[in-house]
Amino acid sequence: MIARFGLTLAAVVIGSAMGAGHVAAADLRLPVSPPPQAQAASAALLSWAGPYFGVQAGYLSGRSEVSFPTTGEFHFVDPKGATVGATAGFAAQWGRIVAGIEGDVNFVDARATIDTGFAPTPAVTQLQSAVNWNSHLRGRIGYAFDRTLLFASGGVAIAGVESKAFDNASGTVANWSDTRIGWSIGAGAEFRFARPASLRLEYLYDNYGSKTLGAQTVGATAFGERESRLDTHTVRAGVYWRF
Repeated sequence: MIARFGLTLAAVVIGSAMGAGHVAAADLRLPVSPPPQAQAASAALLSWAGPYFGVQAGYLSGRSEVSFPTTGEFHFVDPKGATVGATAGFAAQWGRIVAGIEGDVNFVDARATIDTGFAPTPAVTQLQSAVNWNSHLRGRIGYAFDRTLLFASGGVAIAGVESKAFDNASGTVANWSDTRIGWSIGAGAEFRFARPASLRLEYLYDNYGSKTLGAQTVGATAFGERESRLDTHTVRAGVYWRF
């Protein structure tokens, strides 16, 4: 009788132990959820990758130097004015690093006119400088902080430039119109105010180097050869959409 009771008790103990082992094993197989902080950080990092399109507007300030090699005379005719245009680009993303390429084309209304005559009629001769349009093809690289992207850019700048010389005594005008090619660098910040849309503020410096403007004779008035050097500073803001 005692032996039978002992065998029964041992069976109960062994069965309980095996059941507890199955429960523990089942507990070990339960999926482990990531901490809430990790889920929130993953959700907050928006993607900046893919194609995008936008429009921008801003203000351009140029430094245009006109010099005359034969006499050593020089003048600053610095164009200033508004700019408005459109941009298209494509970006790739590796973690928080964002890089890509973009191009833009802009209408520019920046010009300046100065008097170069002697007193008492300084306006008898004048010089004028204007930037009528510009365009850029740039690479961009940046770092994403959740909804904010800080970036730097660099590439090629192209501009439609017009230079004029007025002889108001004879009513004649010499006009040099050309396309300048130079280089561009810039930096800015972009903020995603909606999943497909962002607001950008940026600065651009464009340097077009020096160009020789050949001598012209208009009617009986001769306009001598001159050197034209141009660089510009642009601050602009834009809205961009991603696809």
